[in-house]
Amino acid sequence: MSEVQISLCAYAKLLSHVVQYPYAAVNGILLTKDEKQGEDELLNIVDCVPLFHYNIPLAPMLTVALTQIEEYASNRDMKICGYYHANEYHSDNDVGPIATRIADKIAENCDSSCLIMVENEELNHIATSLPLTAFLPVWTNDRIDWKSCGKPALQFGQKGYGIGPEIIKKQIYRSLIDMDSHYDDISLHWDNAALNEVVKLYAEGLMGS
Repeated sequence: MSEVQISLCAYAKLLSHVVQYPYAAVNGILLTKDEKQGEDELLNIVDCVPLFHYNIPLAPMLTVALTQIEEYASNRDMKICGYYHANEYHSDNDVGPIATRIADKIAENCDSSCLIMVENEELNHIATSLPLTAFLPVWTNDRIDWKSCGKPALQFGQKGYGIGPEIIKKQIYRSLIDMDSHYDDISLHWDNAALNEVVKLYAEGLMGS
C-alpha cells in the first residue's frame, strides 16, 4: 500500500511541467489540505505549484516563491507538504543535493512532508504507470535521510493514467505556467486555472464512466 497519494490535478501539472521543458531540470511545491493528519494516514497531495526550469539553484528566488505559495495555499485551506524534482538528464533519477536541500527545508517546517522524484526513463510508459517515486523523511539526530516508499497512488487509480497521454496528445502541457514564466511576464499566473478546468472536466468524465 502506498503512503502517498497524488491528485489528478497535481499530477497533470507536474507532468506538464516535465514535458514542457524536456531539456531542463524542473521542480515544484506540493500542497495538501490544511488539516491535522493521523500518524498512519495517507499523505494526500491535492495540488502543486510549478516552480522553475532555469532558476532552480537560486535561493533568493525560492524564498520569494515559497512566501507567495504559502499565502496562496492558506487562502484556499491548503498547506505545503512537499517538493517534486525532475533532473535534467534522461538517465538521471538520483536524489541530488539541490532536491534534498529544498526538501529538507520543507520537512523542517511541516508536520508531514514528502519528496517526489520524476523517473525520466519511465516517461515513455505514462499510459500504464506513474513515472514517479515518493520519498519520506527519516530523522536521525539533526539529519534528514529520504527513504523511498515506492510509487505514489494516483487519484482514480489506473483509470487516471489516461490523463498522461491526453496531456501530450492534445498538447495541454503548453498551457502550464511556472514561476519562471510568471516572473518573465507577470500577466501569466502560476495558479494554472485553465489547466485546472481541463483536469476537472477529465475527472468528471472518469466519475461518470
